[in-house]
This record gives sequence, structure tokens and C-alpha cells, in this order.
Amino acid sequence: MQDWYAFKDVVPRQAAAAIILQAGESGRQEVLLARRNKRLGFMGGHHVFPGGSIDANDRADLVDGEPDAEVAQAMYAAAREVFEETGLLPVRGSLPSVERLRAARHCLLVKEFSFADILDEFGLRIDAKQFTPAGIWVTPPFSPVRFRTRYFIYHHEGERYQEVESIEKEIVALDWLTPGEARRQWQLGEMRLSTPIAFVLHHLDRLPLEEALPWVRKVPGHQIEIPNRFELRRGMHLIPVRSATLPPATHTNCVAFGEEELIVVDPGAHEPDEIEALAAHLEHLVVLGGTIRAIVLTHSHPDHTGAAVVLAERFGVEIWAHAETARQVDFPIARHLAEGDVIELAGDPGWRVHCRHTPGHDPGHLAFVEESTRTLLAGDLIANPGTIIISADIEGDMTQYLDSLERVVDLDFNFMIPGHGMPFWGVDPKEALRDLIAHRLAREARIRAAIEAGAQDEDAVVRHAYDDTPEHLWPLAKHQMRAHLTRLGVSLPG
Repeated sequence: MQDWYAFKDVVPRQAAAAIILQAGESGRQEVLLARRNKRLGFMGGHHVFPGGSIDANDRADLVDGEPDAEVAQAMYAAAREVFEETGLLPVRGSLPSVERLRAARHCLLVKEFSFADILDEFGLRIDAKQFTPAGIWVTPPFSPVRFRTRYFIYHHEGERYQEVESIEKEIVALDWLTPGEARRQWQLGEMRLSTPIAFVLHHLDRLPLEEALPWVRKVPGHQIEIPNRFELRRGMHLIPVRSATLPPATHTNCVAFGEEELIVVDPGAHEPDEIEALAAHLEHLVVLGGTIRAIVLTHSHPDHTGAAVVLAERFGVEIWAHAETARQVDFPIARHLAEGDVIELAGDPGWRVHCRHTPGHDPGHLAFVEESTRTLLAGDLIANPGTIIISADIEGDMTQYLDSLERVVDLDFNFMIPGHGMPFWGVDPKEALRDLIAHRLAREARIRAAIEAGAQDEDAVVRHAYDDTPEHLWPLAKHQMRAHLTRLGVSLPG
């Protein structure tokens, strides 16, 4: 299991990166993306904007036109990193020949010359007017490596001399792509992008630069407790919202699928300020050309439905869910989703969201598999971290739940978003589900053993079977225990 806050005490390193733009042969704007060596521990295999850590020796005084020393130093660092990683030299002045640039870059990489030495030798300067600030991103606290990175837009002119340092080094490929093509390749699994890169590319693809810039600078910030928006894969926006859920969870994962057309799954926010924050995220996606088609629910519980009616009215759309969910809630469900239904969303190549009926936690529970990105939106089949409660008091059924888990494991997906907690990054999601099944069966075996050892009441069974669970959680454990007892066909005396 993973934790949103595991590395919150890690102080982010200062860094800078350049979003390098130039019109391509077709006249459409292209951006330079650098692919990191897949062997790297941090962001291995990802396409990124050239950049890196700010060094203490980076020279703010060699940047003309920027009075803020911190910003100037970041501009210098961005220019240096671009030259080191790509061979492209983002400076003001007449550039020397490719041969001399290549030789100078070699000297920089082997630390014979500093970047300042190279600027001095060729009579070049860094012009702040060429580096447009484009937001500051801070790596969230679930990563052991964290950066506070200043982004700058740089318009490249002239020849595109660039080359990778070495296929054995940090950067192994360089690609000029339109923002839309980069995002399309990302959706098809042909490249990997992090949230900041995807965010910038989305805006550059959908808006003119002058309209994109204010949004790009307004980075989706981070609440103190939890990051508040990620685009995990193209057209898959995770928005954790504070909800009336059970601990250790504090948030429910609301997910917006699609780009031109969107469905919003599980808007569980219940407090007015949280509903407004969620609505603002969705309205931002509308600014980027999206149209919300429907609010979709995995199941009926309030921590997954809290803002459904408010958002449906606000965006003038319907609410869709399973027929069993329609029976349980006190608001209208316009479309009943069932096993095998497919929700198709427009785009290139578009999105196909397959509905899977997965009862057990709730009789109307649905999970969703998006075909192009091979992503499972699991709802309350699993949490990360935490435990999904199966309780007869809310129509839960342990046999159905375990059967649902077994069926889901066989579906075609390689990434999983739980109903609560972190997505399963760097983890085989199917293995996580198999581990969960094994855990439930092992717990059931302990319950059976407790009864065979003479436990006569619920308290005695819980003390034996849940002795690894904090005592303050035993009231919840009793719900699980009763569900297992029903599955076993066992009744306790009295």
C-alpha cells in the first residue's frame, strides 16, 4: 500500500525547465521533448521538458533584463540544462558553427569549462525577454525525489541543431512534436508523461498561447493534506475530494474521463467549499474545449455521490448509475448502466469506458475499464491504503465481493485507480488485487479458527481474528466479521 504523504518531510530541490517552441514544417507549433533513460530511478522513460537542478554556481548576473535574482538564476539554469541535454543553445547573439558548439558542449559535460566560460568565449548573453515564466510545479509528497521547478517558455528560431549526449546517459532521445500529437502518443502508450508536462501540453494544444499562459501559470496547486489534481493518463483527470468517508481515508477519488466529451465519476464532495473547488476543476476542463456529458456513479454511498445533484444541475447533465443504485438513492438516475455497457467519448483516438457490475461492497457497484489507456477505475473494490468495509447493514455481501475481485483480475488493464487513496503507481495492479483476495481469505480462515477454538461471541472472535488491527477499529472489524460468518454459513450463539 502507498501513502500520499510518505515523503512530505523531503525538502524539494530548486530546479528549472524550458518549454521550447518553434513552428514546424506544417506551420503548426511544435515543442521539444527529451526522453529520459528508462534506467533512471526518477522519471525513467518519461518525455520531459529539458531542465534540471539549479546549481549554486548558476550565474544570475549573466542574465540581462531580470531584476529578481532568484528568477534570473533559474533562467540561467534552464539555459545551461538545455545546452547540456540537447545541444541547443538558448541565448542572444550569433551562434558559432555546429562543430564549435559540439566541442564546447563536450567541455561543459566533462567539466573542463563552465557554462559561463562558454558564453564568454562566444560573446553570448541570456536575455530574460526570451524566457517567459510559465508556472512553478512542486513534486507531490508521495515521491522520494522532490523538485520545485520553474518553467519558462522559450521560442527557438533558426536551425534545429540538437543531439542527445549519449544513449547511455540521462537523455536518450529528442522529439519535436505538436502538443496534440504528444498527448495522442501518451494515450496510446507510446510515450510517458508526468502531470506537469501533460498539463502544459494540454493548454498549448487547446488554446492560443496568449490564452494558455494565464492558465499554465495558475498551476493546480496542492492542498496541505493532498495533491488536488492529476492527469494520470490522457483524458483521465484524478481529483481527490474531501468527503464523508471512513478513516484512514479522508478523500474520495473523483475521476473525469475524456477530453472533448467528459464523464465525471464519483463526485463525492459534500462540503460547499469542496464542491466549488471540484466544480472549478471541471469548468477549467470546459475552458479547454471539453463538454461534460454525464455524472456517473460507481455506487450509492454518500462519499461517492455527495456533489452529484449539484454538479448535474450546474452543468445541465444527467446522472448515470446501475439500477440497484437508482433504487437506493433519493435523486433521479436518468440512465441505468449495466454489465457490458460501453460509454464512448469523442476524440482522437477517443475513449471507450466499459462498465463492469461488481457487487459486494454495494449491490449496485460498478467498476470501469477505459480501453485505450487500459485503466481500471476500481471504485470501492479496493483502497490504497485502507480497507473496504463489507457490511450487511448497507447491503454488503462478502461472497459477491470476492467473486467481483476474481472477475476483475481477468480484465484487460495495467493501471488501477482505487476509490480512495493513491493510484497504484509502480505496482502491478492485478497483483494488488490478488493480494487483497488472499488477505480476505486469510482473515476468513482466522475467523473460522477462532470459532473452532471456542469463541462464543463477536467480541471473542474479533479479539482472536483481528489481533493485528488497532482496537479502536474493532467496531468496523465486526462488520467484516459478520460478512465472513454469513459467507461461511456460521451463526454465533445468542
